[in-house]
Amino acid sequence: MTASTTQHPTAGPGVRTKSARTDSGRTSARALSVVIGKAVSDRLALAVLVGMLMLVLGVMVGALWPPLQETFANLSLPEAFSSFLGGATLATPLGWTNAELVSVVAPAGAIVVGVISGARATAGEEEDKTLGVLLATPVDRIPFLLAKTVAMIVHVLTVSLLLVAGLAAANPIGDLGISASGMLGAGLHTAALGILFGVIAVIVGSASGSRRLTNAVAGGLATLAFAMNSFLPLSDSLAGLAKLSPWYYFNSGDPLANGPNLGQLLVLGAAALVILALGPGVFNRRDLRG
Repeated sequence: MTASTTQHPTAGPGVRTKSARTDSGRTSARALSVVIGKAVSDRLALAVLVGMLMLVLGVMVGALWPPLQETFANLSLPEAFSSFLGGATLATPLGWTNAELVSVVAPAGAIVVGVISGARATAGEEEDKTLGVLLATPVDRIPFLLAKTVAMIVHVLTVSLLLVAGLAAANPIGDLGISASGMLGAGLHTAALGILFGVIAVIVGSASGSRRLTNAVAGGLATLAFAMNSFLPLSDSLAGLAKLSPWYYFNSGDPLANGPNLGQLLVLGAAALVILALGPGVFNRRDLRG
């Protein structure tokens, strides 16, 4: 007897095509996860190093406050210097912590990490002649760009988490009186500012293919925004223009004292999303090198 073989109706070409699409999708997802993992690991050491600096500085801020508080009790800072520090005063433990760590040093560290990571995302890969290899994997340009952006966000969040750890360590050491909400606010606002300038670096790098130009443009914009927020309020007629600076939404609500300001965080997040939306058009149109 000869066994007859009957092909099930569901085993036709359509199913094989669907199966192939499923396998292709899984392959693309695996490739995308590899790209994200590699991008995160590439700059994770830098993020941890800067974050550990925040942690150490936090401990130092806490340790130095008790012996210095009497010295600063009656100290009055010039208006320009106070504005430079985001309105911080050295006469209170929260003001001291703001002035020494949260208002300038922490956001500067987050921005540096975000910009370096963002510049590396595309421009760095082009200059190192590795972009072609990465894009030869089953990952399209736009998912690739988003994967690199996710890695940049992880790097900035690493710095912010270690900043919060530094504040948590400093609090009992110096009896600073920082609330859990204040620590969270400082961490979230620092992260939001760093991510915004990191996104700017991603987009500039996508458009230019030059890491040096990307670092210069993103770093220059961060410096200009800081200057606007620091010095425009000194003039009554120009004070309102400070709201054009991302730094205004970072520290005008004093997140260390008052906790996260949802409205200001939304402004920073929306600005990052609007800038990121420019990426697909810019990156798709370019004739990439490397």
